[in-house]
Amino acid sequence: MDEQSVESIAEVFRCFICMEKLRDARLCPHCSKLCCFSCIRRWLTEQRAQCPHCRAPLQLRELVNCRWAEEVTQQLDTLQLCSLTKHEENEKDKCENHHEKLSVFCWTCKKCICHQCALWGGMHGGHTFKPLAEIYEQHVTKVNEEVAKLRRRLMELISLVQEVERNVEAVRNAKDERVREIRNAVEMMIARLDTQLKNKLITLMGQKTSLTQETELLESLLQEVEHQLRSCSKSELISKSSEILMMFQQVHRKPMASFVTTPVPPDFTSELVPSYDSATFVLENFSTLRQRADPVYSPPLQVSGLCWRLKVYPDGNGVVRGYYLSVFLELSAGLPETSK
Repeated sequence: MDEQSVESIAEVFRCFICMEKLRDARLCPHCSKLCCFSCIRRWLTEQRAQCPHCRAPLQLRELVNCRWAEEVTQQLDTLQLCSLTKHEENEKDKCENHHEKLSVFCWTCKKCICHQCALWGGMHGGHTFKPLAEIYEQHVTKVNEEVAKLRRRLMELISLVQEVERNVEAVRNAKDERVREIRNAVEMMIARLDTQLKNKLITLMGQKTSLTQETELLESLLQEVEHQLRSCSKSELISKSSEILMMFQQVHRKPMASFVTTPVPPDFTSELVPSYDSATFVLENFSTLRQRADPVYSPPLQVSGLCWRLKVYPDGNGVVRGYYLSVFLELSAGLPETSK
């Protein structure tokens, strides 16, 4: 196929909007013109909802996805490149002296020459000649063998990269799974804290209700007595005073201590921070122990699945021996490795 024919076909596979090579080709169902997806999408969204070529009404969803167009444009690019390469090769593969096509390889000089150089040039008299095409094929074969090795190496590297990417994805998924577990655990902890709060508030509201009822009773009684003091005559007040005093006595029969309630502690059980524990370690016969260099260990203290103990040197350890009491806290069990 000549260069002009290739160029004519290439024109068909150009975007009629940007006039460039098709990218992610789409076809108008009305006029069958090809265009880039980005070009037609921009036209339909920013200009008007019709084909810019045939002016027919057109929606984005009506466009036909032409996946085959990309393969055709690639083949056209290859043909154009081959045509250009052949033209350049014809210009390059010519003898500088005779302007003839290079067709002979001088094995002695390791140089490409034309047939006139081999026959009449004088510089290559008595040299060994071989057809240029034969030598070319030998070099191409060697290069292709190395290319094949490089391609295999490339595929192995790509495979390793993909393996690392899968590992990365697995690590991220594992992290996300742990995050979900932690969030679920925290949400359950918060729900249990809300339950603790609810129970504490129920107790406090009961205490408040009892005190409020007693307060309202006393306020009502005081209002009644004050009303009697203002409205009653002297004789009426004297006759009612015993009744009023009786009401006061009934109020005082209930001691104030009965209204004093135990405060609800403003603390909550935390599942994140374990509860503290303690123990006492007594060294018997301390003076006798000081005469020994061996350490003394306390009984183990079990806290939240971990085992702790004290390691004591009664007469000191190392450079402070004889001057200080050396005490170490050891985590003796509960983790894969014993920690100091």
